[in-house]
Amino acid sequence: MEKEQLFAMIDELKDQMIEDICAMVQIDSQRSEAKPGMPFGAGVNEALLKALSIAKREGLITKNVDGYMGYGQYGEGENYIGVMGHLDVVEIGDGWRYPAFSATIAENRIWGRGALDNKGPLFAAFYGMLALKKLGIKPNIPIRVIFGTNEETGMADCRYYLEHEKAPLMGFTPDNKFPAIYGERGRAVVRVMGSKELAVPFINEYFMNAKANGDRLGINVSDQHFGEMIIRGKNLILDNDQLGIQFALSYPTCDMNDIIDQIRTKAAGMKVELISDSGVVLHDPNCWLVQTLSEAYAQVMGSSVKPTTTTGGTYAHVCQTIIPYGPSFPGQVGIAHQPNEWVDIDDLLTCAKVYAWSLYKLSQMDKNIKPW
Repeated sequence: MEKEQLFAMIDELKDQMIEDICAMVQIDSQRSEAKPGMPFGAGVNEALLKALSIAKREGLITKNVDGYMGYGQYGEGENYIGVMGHLDVVEIGDGWRYPAFSATIAENRIWGRGALDNKGPLFAAFYGMLALKKLGIKPNIPIRVIFGTNEETGMADCRYYLEHEKAPLMGFTPDNKFPAIYGERGRAVVRVMGSKELAVPFINEYFMNAKANGDRLGINVSDQHFGEMIIRGKNLILDNDQLGIQFALSYPTCDMNDIIDQIRTKAAGMKVELISDSGVVLHDPNCWLVQTLSEAYAQVMGSSVKPTTTTGGTYAHVCQTIIPYGPSFPGQVGIAHQPNEWVDIDDLLTCAKVYAWSLYKLSQMDKNIKPW
């Protein structure tokens, strides 16, 4: 199989791909009130049904998993390669140059909420799979593009999917950056509350003009994969006669019990609560999946970039048999949740080629090879 054949097919499918992406971006898929068969509201369900109709149009095996997720699959078999992305979007916000769901094409960009996060990249991967089908290249392991509906507000869709469907053998989510991402930081939210007499000096000493690594609290742990602890999202809380602070931790490999115990030593007499916690996800950077995706990226782009980790949180945090892989290229600044969200059409085309070649290499894997 020559890359050029795949790339030529992607070029041939370009106009149809852009048309489908625009049709998806034009759907207001913000989360709304749940309805029967629509756990995250009518808008995101409309997007799910539209994605499934496109998959069905292309002759793929399709399934709607009770409105939580759906998929289009090429090939048959028990194990499968999963490409998991999401159709739901964050709130619109103010300051848009073009209407948020217009999918306006200007400056060789598609403008609109969800164009980059995540409808455009998800359908670039979909078209990467479709190029294989159009060329009659049969996968040794079937490829399943999975359409999510709740990534932005909790990932309950992914948990439901994994309870009702077999997890992918391996795969990726096109919802972060290139190259292959072999780990995601842990995320926790901590709240410290107490009397004003205790809280004011505590907040002043440990948070005012302090470094973001938590060194004053003694929680500035680090490791070779993720680097140092990062404290984010500090918010003061006033509850009757109680004052406190709530903050998020983006953390490397560590024991969260030790972190909370250390905070308690600094917050004597105050209540320290771990509000939420989602641990580190870390794979071997030398495993077959990470190395194969890194190699595929280098072969398409003509330059190699070492696998890395991310501070972001994707479906790979819940479905731990996939890793983040694109769509942002090295050096690009994220604009996913900002007003005037856009995606460059040339970048989409390049992504589709990277994903097509990557899916080809994954789907031709010898069944005796272990991906992890």
